[in-house]
Amino acid sequence: IICFCLFLQLDLTFHLFVCALAGAGAAVIAMVHYLMVLSANWAYVKDACRMQKYEDIKSKEEQELHDIHSTRSKERLNAYT
Repeated sequence: IICFCLFLQLDLTFHLFVCALAGAGAAVIAMVHYLMVLSANWAYVKDACRMQKYEDIKSKEEQELHDIHSTRSKERLNAYT
């Protein structure tokens, strides 16, 4: 009877160990997934910031070119009159 109880305790211990190992594996997978999502979001935000700066510079340059073009057009019209 003592041997049978000892066997049941070892069996229960093994099953608890397997459950704990599976839980730890799931936690590791969740942490890796979290880090991947975090790095992807960081890259997206960083790229969006760069893109916003690029769009600002591009619009300023286009505005300057438009101003230069309209100024030259006015100068040409004034030269003919």
